[in-house]
Amino acid sequence: MVHSGTIFRKREILCCPEDLKSVFRAAAIALSILSLLTFGACAHIEVPDQIVGQSAAYIDWGKNPPSSADRAKHEIEGKRPFEWWYFDGHLDNGQTFVGSFLDPSFATGKPGVTFSLYSPDWSVESHLLTLAPGEIRSSTEDVCVETSAGFIRRLNDETYHVRWELNNIVADFRLTTEAPGWQPSGGNGVNESHLDFFWAVHQARNHIEGTITRNGVTTEVTGTGYADHNWGRKRLNEITRRWIWGRIIADEYTIIYADVDYYDSSIKSRPLYIAKGNKVIAGTGSPAIRQWDFVTHSVLKRYYPKRIAIDFEDDGVKAHINIKYKRLVENVDLLTVSGLSGLSHWLARTFIARPNYFRVIADYEGTIETKGIKDRISGECLYEIMGFE
Repeated sequence: MVHSGTIFRKREILCCPEDLKSVFRAAAIALSILSLLTFGACAHIEVPDQIVGQSAAYIDWGKNPPSSADRAKHEIEGKRPFEWWYFDGHLDNGQTFVGSFLDPSFATGKPGVTFSLYSPDWSVESHLLTLAPGEIRSSTEDVCVETSAGFIRRLNDETYHVRWELNNIVADFRLTTEAPGWQPSGGNGVNESHLDFFWAVHQARNHIEGTITRNGVTTEVTGTGYADHNWGRKRLNEITRRWIWGRIIADEYTIIYADVDYYDSSIKSRPLYIAKGNKVIAGTGSPAIRQWDFVTHSVLKRYYPKRIAIDFEDDGVKAHINIKYKRLVENVDLLTVSGLSGLSHWLARTFIARPNYFRVIADYEGTIETKGIKDRISGECLYEIMGFE
């Protein structure tokens, strides 16, 4: 997520296509025409007037980067363990990339590698390779992932070497930290041992230098990027209904925010990270995040906000940011991506869920105040909405 702000986190499909297909074959036999007519609207969801997440008191999630153990692969026990390392960046030539290494994917239970390259007009070239278990090796001591289609290597405290080799494209980057990583901790719904979903930022902002080779032609590139890491115990669609997530690059400020709607109502997850230069000045779970002016997509029948406001005042930092929709640049029906078609697709979206992904270009403006000094920020950013209902 960058482009003077954020680029999206390209997520995978809702769940394993083979699992879904077997379920839907059985459902097709069991359901009569009468039941289809009777229950045909059960996948409908109401559009809210607004969504407001706020806390009664300040929640301190610290300002520390992840340890070597949390950068590394985890030994996870659960229903369907998953883990991925995620990278994105906006290049100075106007292109944007998103890439990940999955060990394994929460969708298929198999390891994989993904890489997408966006042109300045947001047309996309995407690659996904599913690997055999022996084609990926991941360290449990520190981040080091080796595959037949690329690798992640942490060279030192500040620098990663990341490479993707997929079909006719090779991307080879060195990523040097400019704003440090973040391992939110301290309870209140973040990275606690009893939870099912975990998250750490490796590099909140990095400088990119490297090359992209397409069809044998190599181009040197530079830019600004981001790197994080997610892991969990079961499929995401069993953990959360939806989330909004974004990042803003505003001169010397780096801002990361999210609001995750868990099925477990006791979990409140609204991370806010703010760095000024290479120093983290806010690491909290208690911003107020308001979403409103929702619009429903005419095809996907799911909604996204056109306005977002972030407000935070505590621990010596005040931040007030307003984000306003400009245009939708991507909308994805995740059932279609899963390979479902025909009756299976119709049954899923009608009776079970219509999982979706939206990415929006927006303008932002606001202020950040530290030690009585107020800075005004403005520019362009992106935000994403992922829905599993």
